[in-house]
Amino acid sequence: MEAYGLLELVAFLFLLTLAILWFLLPFAIFGTKDKLDILIVEAKANTAAVKALHETILRKEGIT
Repeated sequence: MEAYGLLELVAFLFLLTLAILWFLLPFAIFGTKDKLDILIVEAKANTAAVKALHETILRKEGIT
């Protein structure tokens, strides 16, 4: 009978952890969307700056 009580405790703790994660994860996912949008904009700006720098270097060296 002792093992049955231990199994119930483990199952309860597992379900409690699962319920907490089920509640918290949507907030974590929705909170990162704005941050990802900002990172995408910054990555595009960095790409444009690198392309402009590359063009400038090519022009200075006469490699059109």
